[in-house]
Amino acid sequence: MASLLLRNGTLITHTKSTDGDGDYGIKILRDHSMLVEGDQIVKIAPSIDPPSAETNIIECKDKIITPGFVDTHHHVWQTQLKGRHADQMLLDYMYTGNIQSSNYTAEDIFWGQLGGCMEALDAGTTTVVDHAHCTQTPAHANAALHATLSSGIRSFFCYTPIFRVSKFNPFEINPELLPEWCMKQLEELCKSQPIGDNRVKIGFGFDFLFLPKDVLVPMFEKVKSWGIKLFTTHYMNPNSPVF
Repeated sequence: MASLLLRNGTLITHTKSTDGDGDYGIKILRDHSMLVEGDQIVKIAPSIDPPSAETNIIECKDKIITPGFVDTHHHVWQTQLKGRHADQMLLDYMYTGNIQSSNYTAEDIFWGQLGGCMEALDAGTTTVVDHAHCTQTPAHANAALHATLSSGIRSFFCYTPIFRVSKFNPFEINPELLPEWCMKQLEELCKSQPIGDNRVKIGFGFDFLFLPKDVLVPMFEKVKSWGIKLFTTHYMNPNSPVF
């Protein structure tokens, strides 16, 4: 079995309280080592001998060893756009960011998604909940998913029906919010699981909660029947100002 030894680093570990209140704490272990065999942490101690000559040893002096961060809301495909919105308010972003997958090719989506996943991993995020509102076409959705798989990150890829722009001048939104191909592709992806050694799971992103109840209820029942466990949406306090 493949083994990995992280040696002489500063470990940040998480502990559960023993007084029954369910709170979690943090414990710092300085100058400690951690042995991983396969996909399991098997030992943490001040000093650990490598179990075999083939053990991969990484010296972690003056480095921090911590559990990976979990990003609970991200639009990974938008990595190429993130510098565009620093001085914008929400309504500005909706036009210059949220609907810009209409200007992206499927290849554009792939590279934006891959860059976003790799950037997350580089920053210590190993799991991301991806509200993937880039489903302009089936090819766009496939490109985002393939990039996610290529990166090695763990992801809840939350497939999201979107506003699709028919033309920008004059501005026109495609009135078909839930095209047949969209839900069919989502169903096919659900049936194809597990994906990427089960690193990537299919979720459902949905922001069209203004649709009538007789549309929403059967749709969500169908989506749940496909085995989806994680749903994501956006919410704004109705009393908050929108600029």
